[in-house]
Amino acid sequence: MEITQKQTKIAIGAALVALIVFFVYRSRKPKKLKTITIKDTYTVPPGTPNMADALHAFERRKSDGFGGRMSTKINEALRKMHAEGINPDIYDLKVNVDSKKYKVDWEATLGESKDGKAYVGMSTVGSAGTGADARAKSQIENMKTWAKGAKDYTLVLDFVNPQGIYIRQYFYKYTKPSEYPAH
Repeated sequence: MEITQKQTKIAIGAALVALIVFFVYRSRKPKKLKTITIKDTYTVPPGTPNMADALHAFERRKSDGFGGRMSTKINEALRKMHAEGINPDIYDLKVNVDSKKYKVDWEATLGESKDGKAYVGMSTVGSAGTGADARAKSQIENMKTWAKGAKDYTLVLDFVNPQGIYIRQYFYKYTKPSEYPAH
């Protein structure tokens, strides 16, 4: 049985149509969003001045520089994602404070922005002890001036320590469109 030139052309045409259908279907299939999780722990050393204040030093204290550098680590990861061509975002932030051991564990889940904005930074303010709610809230507007060119401040987590030393902490994400434009 010989294959005719017409049959060969039909077979090639069918194969091309199948490839086109495959690539069209593949391009319409929703892509799974890339997510990463970063986490860390810090412990306030015994004898540190104002240990309750140090406990909620998620970034660092002005008085002695002590802190967990949470914003620094999250910001580095967000900016790395942006450099890879992804509009990054913070999907979830979990904080666990152990007031007895003066230990903090945190975990952030980062991924592709669902609103198209490139969230490349996070800042946090807060307070501990009596009157912490009012003090923490009063710091928010000033915090929004720290990152030059930052916009779209959005609350990620309003943290209240559920037991032990009372802590009220606000975590905000932001964009910096002039420096890190959305892709």
